[in-house]
Amino acid sequence: MKSFKLLNYEQLNLLIQISLLGQSSKMISHFIKTSPKTAWYNRQKIMKSKQLENTQLKFKTLNGQIQIDETFIKEIHKGNFKDKFDKIKIHLDSFSTNTKCCIQMVVDSNNNIYVKSTNTKRLQKQLIIENINKQLIKENSIIISDMQPLYLLVAKQTNSILLATKTSTNPDASYRKLNKISKLQSNLKESLIHYHGLGFTNIQNYLNLWKWKYQHKGLDRLQLLGP
Repeated sequence: MKSFKLLNYEQLNLLIQISLLGQSSKMISHFIKTSPKTAWYNRQKIMKSKQLENTQLKFKTLNGQIQIDETFIKEIHKGNFKDKFDKIKIHLDSFSTNTKCCIQMVVDSNNNIYVKSTNTKRLQKQLIIENINKQLIKENSIIISDMQPLYLLVAKQTNSILLATKTSTNPDASYRKLNKISKLQSNLKESLIHYHGLGFTNIQNYLNLWKWKYQHKGLDRLQLLGP
């Protein structure tokens, strides 16, 4: 296995700052004065770090008034699959540069955020059962959602009250009730639009990076690396 250069403190700090701006590995390598491959390797190492992964559950359970909704982002392959017989490409849509990936998002009264890629093109019942249950949401909460029928299952699993709004008939009222999660979804999409090469295998890493950035404004970015 080819070894890559280890970066010093200043280089790592700069790499994280530039990564949070959504810049490419080539641009990062220019600023930290190393090769693009070394920049890419070190960024992937940070993206897969336990510190980022652990940002998902810094709370015991979500509670109070809880807003829940799914959103969709584009999976981008950068045109890497030029061979039409590529084993990966044959499992993708013909328009693979515009494949949707469903993202589950939940936020509570204390602004605790849960965001997770389903690695699927639509919300699925099994993923609701596995991810959004009593381990995530405290029982007897108030869940606010749109008319997605699967959220009734969330309410049943957590013995909670479900307040669902039909967005098509009353969009203003729906936005007021789901204003917090709507803003989070907009912020997420604005952040991810700068990155290229998002795929089902690494989208969660980018979601973790977004969440860390959103919840740690003003903090030293090297906290991301841990002790």
